[in-house]
Amino acid sequence: MNRIPLEHYLKVIPKLRNGLEKDGTGKVETGIKFNAIYKLFQKNKIVGGRNRNKVFLDLQYYCELGNFFKKQHENEQPQFYQTNTDDYDYFEEDLKPLLAKKFKSITDNWQKLDKKKLFLKTRKKDELPKPSKELEKWVKEFDSICVITQNLMWNRETTDSNKLILAYSAIIKDTIKNINKFAKLAHSTSKANEEYVESVFIRMPFPITF
Repeated sequence: MNRIPLEHYLKVIPKLRNGLEKDGTGKVETGIKFNAIYKLFQKNKIVGGRNRNKVFLDLQYYCELGNFFKKQHENEQPQFYQTNTDDYDYFEEDLKPLLAKKFKSITDNWQKLDKKKLFLKTRKKDELPKPSKELEKWVKEFDSICVITQNLMWNRETTDSNKLILAYSAIIKDTIKNINKFAKLAHSTSKANEEYVESVFIRMPFPITF
């Protein structure tokens, strides 16, 4: 399932903020209730916007990533998802635990999967088996890790800080190593379905070895 593009949230949130008015207490409301975003998505017929849980989970996904990325220049068009290179300690203390948390979730959820029911049989002889919804959901967990790693790679190429370059390189190397570990794990579950597993992981923006 595709995510609702970030641009839709970036358009409606400022619009809602500008529409806030002073209440009877003389105070200005500073928060935006999720329901207001959801209703505007429905009104504008945003694809995926009719599903309340999807709107909420996608917004939560962007907020989580946004904690570790920032605008490149305050006076220019916002360049979202650029890593926070100004504060090495913040980066070290918060981003690494986030990646560790995500890999732990992937590990725990892999153990819960029924390895005999990862693929659905198809009626056509030449057609590859289809992945189960549970397997698709598990593979989707790699999305945010790929986003973070790609941005680390981008920043590594654009920073002059040797300290940050070393930090980025270490985390990138470790992350790609972990993704490969899981690819091999999924690949080994079924000889008959190796081709499907390869087709899934080959789409990832990093070299995968089985």
